[in-house]
Amino acid sequence: MRFVLPLLLLSLLSPTNAYRKTTVRKTSHGPTGYVVDFIYRHNGTTQPSSVIVGGINYLSDALHASVSKSSGYSPYTWKPGQFSYQNFATSDVNANVSYAGFNMTYNAGEKLWELSLPLPSQTYQYAFYPDCKTIWPNCAGVVDEGNLPIEARRSDQVDSVVEVPANRRYSNLDYTYQFPAKESARGELAFYEYPSPGSTYPSPNVHSTGVYLPAGYHDNPNKVYPVLYLSHGGGGNDSDWFNVARAHQIMDHLILEMYLEPTIVVTPNFYDLGFTTQQYATNRSQEGFDVEGYNAFYNAVAANYKAHLLPFIESKFRAASTQSRRAFAGLSLGGGLTATMLFNATETFGTYNVMSNIPFPVQGDPIYKHPGLKDVGIFLSAGFYDIAFQNSMNSGARLDAAGLSGYQNYYFPEGGHQWASWQAVLWTWGKGNWWDIKPAGGGPLSS
Repeated sequence: MRFVLPLLLLSLLSPTNAYRKTTVRKTSHGPTGYVVDFIYRHNGTTQPSSVIVGGINYLSDALHASVSKSSGYSPYTWKPGQFSYQNFATSDVNANVSYAGFNMTYNAGEKLWELSLPLPSQTYQYAFYPDCKTIWPNCAGVVDEGNLPIEARRSDQVDSVVEVPANRRYSNLDYTYQFPAKESARGELAFYEYPSPGSTYPSPNVHSTGVYLPAGYHDNPNKVYPVLYLSHGGGGNDSDWFNVARAHQIMDHLILEMYLEPTIVVTPNFYDLGFTTQQYATNRSQEGFDVEGYNAFYNAVAANYKAHLLPFIESKFRAASTQSRRAFAGLSLGGGLTATMLFNATETFGTYNVMSNIPFPVQGDPIYKHPGLKDVGIFLSAGFYDIAFQNSMNSGARLDAAGLSGYQNYYFPEGGHQWASWQAVLWTWGKGNWWDIKPAGGGPLSS
């Protein structure tokens, strides 16, 4: 079964529109040259006493940010050099500014809540939080009905997304690669259900995946395309990379600008497969994580994907089935899944991007002697202020110790453990053409 979704960019609408929706508005003044006019209409009979726009981070800069610290600058006073940064460190006195949200004002005449917020160029996720008396993660949010998320089924996503362009008069930030390419260069995004014995969602023995087909796919009936399998992180699903990260739009630009050949992207969901992380949990800890338990869970996911997901993709689409034409990448807990694929399903994919991962196997583990590791591409990545930054650095050191020093890495200088980092990682990895595989051990890759 296929669910096709229209790919929409918030229009630059006039605030005098009869039925106002959340819009992005270019201005002739600072601080950023763009304002987002957020609009919330409550669907209850009684208006809430307050509404917060949550999910948009306060700002920091290179002099005041670290894994455990955030400056908490307001977007209203944005200055060049400041960037959106979500800080997870509860010990930081400014930690809660990442979750404070922004108060909306009630417009009694139009019976709506509104907020005009200047933001620098980027993609932002947000939701509305009525009657929230604490930080927004502790409250129940609702998506923007005037700007619904990209999702396979209603309620799969908890955030709407807004795309803010760059006004070069005020800002040197430019994330054009995250925004829609020209219409002729846009690929097709849809969600598909496929047989997966034991799966529990969206229905018994059926699972779901997102699929991006590059522009021109239907015009080339004999062409077989390489495939990137791109995993979400903890608590996510198959819609995350398309809704929050706009991966389809990043791919459009990579292909249009000829950094990357036309590529199919598959975004599977490692939850609801009929087993859980809790089933594999142990009481043992490695560097603060139950690495053994997670790896057991990831091995079960890998077996499921190899048995059901890959055969579905390769029979439904003109998708390559050779190692050198398959890639795997994932973030956070999905970075851990990518690492397990790298070590335990090595011959399945030709190149791997391990983003913001849980710890690799300890140095000296026999798994590093797997001969196939020398033949695959390995890319390590995270945000520079990422809580997983040290895990990524340690992963590189362990590859070095195992003689696998041919790996590549990238650390986004203006982000933490957040989507802004992973968007930049996907773009940077693609600009380097991940199909031009540079084996970690310097050896040839067998197709």
